[in-house]
Amino acid sequence: NAGPYVLPGVYTVSLVIGGKTIDTKPLRVTADPDVLLTDAQRRQMFDMAMEVHELQHGAADGTNAIGALTRQMTDLSSAIGTRSEIPADVKSSLDALQKELTALAAKLTVPAGGRGFGGRGGASENVSARLALAKNGLMAGMWPTEQLLRTYNDAKAELPKVIADLNGTIAKAATLSATLSTYNLTLTVPQPVKLRGDGTARKKTSTNQIQD
Repeated sequence: NAGPYVLPGVYTVSLVIGGKTIDTKPLRVTADPDVLLTDAQRRQMFDMAMEVHELQHGAADGTNAIGALTRQMTDLSSAIGTRSEIPADVKSSLDALQKELTALAAKLTVPAGGRGFGGRGGASENVSARLALAKNGLMAGMWPTEQLLRTYNDAKAELPKVIADLNGTIAKAATLSATLSTYNLTLTVPQPVKLRGDGTARKKTSTNQIQD
């Protein structure tokens, strides 16, 4: 998941081997003369792209959590099917949790092959796909269209809701895990997912830059 292109300016580049800095030199990055953007527009688009980049980390963490739980649920379903002593309500809880994970995966997990966009370039209901579409557009070297800005704003608003739903499912999985342990069945539950779109990385990048 590559980050946005850096802004024009002078950067410090270091050669690090085995954790030790061997050499350090300045590197000048110049603006593409064919890109018709003002400095203020470049900065705004860079900040927006960095914000999306940070949110993508949270989306990826959510995808990993869904995948980890889904794989275990599949194995547990097979194991429980042969255990007559396990109550029906426990099996129902497992089935309900699997349905929640399937619904969340449709919203957060990028489909195989990277597909996740609607017809004619429109974004689908998959928030990870919309984040990717927004970031790619913000890195395209031209001022974003209204449609792209709408995708950017919608994805930013939707992701926290999806993550909140996922964390609710993770909490249910923790309860189910405790119940399953009484039957010598293990369900390892991931930690709740935290979003990292607080601008920390963006501020760090900005302080490393020396503008002309």
